[in-house]
Amino acid sequence: MYDVVTIGDVFQDLFIFSDDFKVIVDRSFKSGKSLSFDYGAKIDINKLEYHTGGSANNSALSFAKVGLSTSIVSFLGLDSFGEKILSELDDAGVNTGNMKCNNKSTNTSIILSSHGDRTILSYHGENDYSHLPIAKNLKTKWFYLAPIGKEINQLENKIVENIAKNGSGLIWNPGPSQIKFGAKSFRHLLRLTNILFLNREETLTFSDSGQMQVESSMKILHDFGAKIIVVTDGAKGTKCFDGSVFYQIEATDDKRIDATGAGDSFASSFSAVIIHDCDAKKPQSHIPERKIIEQALKSGIIVSGSVVSKIGAHSGLISLAEIANREKKLVKLQPTIYTK
Repeated sequence: MYDVVTIGDVFQDLFIFSDDFKVIVDRSFKSGKSLSFDYGAKIDINKLEYHTGGSANNSALSFAKVGLSTSIVSFLGLDSFGEKILSELDDAGVNTGNMKCNNKSTNTSIILSSHGDRTILSYHGENDYSHLPIAKNLKTKWFYLAPIGKEINQLENKIVENIAKNGSGLIWNPGPSQIKFGAKSFRHLLRLTNILFLNREETLTFSDSGQMQVESSMKILHDFGAKIIVVTDGAKGTKCFDGSVFYQIEATDDKRIDATGAGDSFASSFSAVIIHDCDAKKPQSHIPERKIIEQALKSGIIVSGSVVSKIGAHSGLISLAEIANREKKLVKLQPTIYTK
């Protein structure tokens, strides 16, 4: 019986840093900005680093860091990148027996880093996530479903079947392929979701609420069944809704060196507090008290602040003792609660 099983991608990440990258205001892009460099030119690179990544990988390492028994379900290529990922997970104490190796290349990302943010070019060696192996005898208190590719129906059925059998809790961070179809397409999964993680833009799209305020979108997603909705907004902090009240917490003032993994570290650290709090045999029905949600927000903000201050999606992960020490120093770090 694991405390948590993460499901989703693992990646080999190649980080590229260059002073020749330019950030340009351009309203033709969703972000309002573009990353540019001279077309046809030779670009000098200041720094080149390799790290492992992928949401399921990052989250599994984060959960293990705070003492939770963790396993991971993902695809892995039979190549040197795959060997490195396996070795790192094994060294961290993450069970890798539920991973599926194939003859395709391990997922790879090229991350162009500039001014504390990044643009990611991703290659998926395996795209058919319906083949992800979830053994019928797999027992876990919680599932953490990270962003994955297009094929989710069969995987969803496997998760729902397992939850129905074992009463596991579900933490879900939908990927772009799920966001674009909207919450209406995932009613069954949302009814089983204990914690739903999205960023601000994803919340508005997934709820299909048009130009409504993010709080209204969070209420819509709660009506679909998600018990707790958490919305991250980069340096602006995070909002949370538990069906009764909203919570708001500001980001820490850690210097942003690299934003890769910030969302994964926040979501997994927030979730770890909820998981540690849950001593029920059926986590699916667990509803945390307000003080636990507040503590989860603080933990998520502290760890994500540490992660963005270092290069790599999980280089800045810290232990429970380190989280507590940082919290003591950040005396003003306190969520506000409001209704709307």
